[in-house]
Amino acid sequence: MQYVCPFVDEEGVQMRDDCPQTVLRRLYAGADFEWIFTGTFAERVHMYDPVSAPRIAFWGSDVQPLSETGKRVVDCLKAILHQLTVCMQDNNDLALYLYFDAHVPLAVALESADSLTDETVLRLAREHAPDPNNVLFEGTLPDVVNDLFRCTFWNETKTKMEPIVHLLCKSLPQRCQIRNLNAIISNYCQEHDRVFTFMLRTVICSLLGNYSHATQRLSPRARMVVLKHWVIDPPNRTQIQEWLFSRHQHFLFYVIKECLTYMIQMIPALFDAIRDVYKWPTFESCVHAAMDMSRKTLNTTVHHSTRLADWLREIEPALLAVNKQQLGNLFRPQRMTFCQTVLQVCSRLDETRHEARLYVELPRDYRDILRAMCRRIPLSKTVPIEWLQYFNVSNDIISRLQNMQTHFHQSSFRSELRKLMTSLDRLTFETIRELFQCFDEVHNHVRIFYLPQHMYEAQKRALHTRFSIPQNQPLPDHVSTTLVCLTCRTFKGFVVKRSDKVSNLFANGHHKITIDDETLICYCGRRTDQNDSKKRQKMPFQAFEGDDWEMEEANKRAAKRDWKMQRKKWLNHECFHTPCMKMHLLGVLFQFYNHLYYLCPLCASPTVFDPLTFGEHGLHCGQCTRAEAQYGVSCVLCDTQRGTAKWNTLTYLKDEETKTDVICKDCEKLIEREGGPFTLDVYKNMIHMEV
Repeated sequence: MQYVCPFVDEEGVQMRDDCPQTVLRRLYAGADFEWIFTGTFAERVHMYDPVSAPRIAFWGSDVQPLSETGKRVVDCLKAILHQLTVCMQDNNDLALYLYFDAHVPLAVALESADSLTDETVLRLAREHAPDPNNVLFEGTLPDVVNDLFRCTFWNETKTKMEPIVHLLCKSLPQRCQIRNLNAIISNYCQEHDRVFTFMLRTVICSLLGNYSHATQRLSPRARMVVLKHWVIDPPNRTQIQEWLFSRHQHFLFYVIKECLTYMIQMIPALFDAIRDVYKWPTFESCVHAAMDMSRKTLNTTVHHSTRLADWLREIEPALLAVNKQQLGNLFRPQRMTFCQTVLQVCSRLDETRHEARLYVELPRDYRDILRAMCRRIPLSKTVPIEWLQYFNVSNDIISRLQNMQTHFHQSSFRSELRKLMTSLDRLTFETIRELFQCFDEVHNHVRIFYLPQHMYEAQKRALHTRFSIPQNQPLPDHVSTTLVCLTCRTFKGFVVKRSDKVSNLFANGHHKITIDDETLICYCGRRTDQNDSKKRQKMPFQAFEGDDWEMEEANKRAAKRDWKMQRKKWLNHECFHTPCMKMHLLGVLFQFYNHLYYLCPLCASPTVFDPLTFGEHGLHCGQCTRAEAQYGVSCVLCDTQRGTAKWNTLTYLKDEETKTDVICKDCEKLIEREGGPFTLDVYKNMIHMEV
């Protein structure tokens, strides 16, 4: 089982510099009781001075060893536990509580012993030696941090997911998450060991308050009760399943939430992205306050009974009341942004009017200006609608659109938007749509992210190797340049994917483009299929006779199909007259609509970001490392990498010795083998003469 961030790893190597004993030794340096934080427990027994024994000890009044050696061990433990409880009264530091927890197993073992002879006491002291580095706290929870990436943060779609991911999704501040939670947790814990371990450790961690954010922790006596019954001598799995995971739905709900608020901060990028979307500070403070309230109640109830049901009897209804108060803070995913809504309304109006052309009156210069303006402003979610005044749009229309954008979360603005767009003239209509289209494209769909330096250096080396350019020479711009079409939204480079064949691994250039012979400008050459591929049941026209409604619906469907065909024809024409946009892929991650493109650091092929390709070579295309790709094979004469092409062998002389290497089919056609073998220089001269 991998833990999030323990003090020591499985081999005993120190992982952190904030271990409880280290922190407390620094905190109480120079104090009279400094010795209790020094060395191992055996060393502290030797350092113990009986003069420092408390008059009324916190623990151990009924623990009486039979001889002096055992009495010294027990008295040392009494002094340590007593001093820790005194420090806890004035300090809520987590290190104090973890250091206390480390000594509880030995105290419980001494209480349970039948006869405390010297041999028994020393044996128990060795078997249960306090180790502050191996206590249960937030850092020793099962590591589910990577599973957070697969949670449904941005929508409510529940696709098939792993059990841990499903439980983490349940803890998100979304609507209807607690539904059937008891049954889900019970089934998962019964069938999956990882879920059982995760839930059990998070429950105990929350009960004890062993999170750094907790302001209310269990008192020392309450901690001893919980640790004794759930850590030192825990019930069996069947009992835990029945007593804990089949009941207490709201308590388990908030236990998972508290774990989520801790682990989400392990991924700063994800935490920054969801902080504003989810009102995370409000959600986090509510969860922490609810769990602190639960622990405050548990401090009292844990002394009245040893049954978990009695401990949580008052906590469960209190958490139910807290959960009902948070309805206003729950995240409601917006299915569509304001930009997407405006563009959808415009598309529906064009369909209603049977207008296949996107641009009838708006000049291309205006479109280029709007796109350039959108590129110049910082990343934002608010469309600068005030720009429309520069394109002769009235102030009344601008103010109405701005008001709709401010209140677009309300459901009534759609009808108002439709009425407004219907009443506009064609030029104003196209100008508004183009502004929203350019803004949505530049700020949401076409973006670049800079890669770290080590990937940039690896891409440069791969480009030098791929195009046979010496490493000490600069790269030409064209070797890392690709083309994209913004009209049909296609990436023109030959993309290598993990699941594809290796045929594109050595392909350079672009597909489906046309080049102007005079200006050398590249245009999109893609042609959208104009056939309607949707399968429909063919019915004779006579089948609709006498049914006016069915005839009307059939006419609507036919009109819509015709409009789609006309729109495709117009898009083909627009693609043919729209220059492709150039994009340099060296050192960047290029987002183009629903994909992330970058150059493979191993073979320099354009590829799509895929987390499954991450391995010993870092992120790569997933193709060039395959044995059948033959990526490392190159021609001995032209240094060209031919991939899976058929190779021939060439015998040549080097330093008066005969050697054999591979030669590509192109070089094979240009050399003469008669009279050989020759040196490589002779063969290269043959190729040069033939060319």
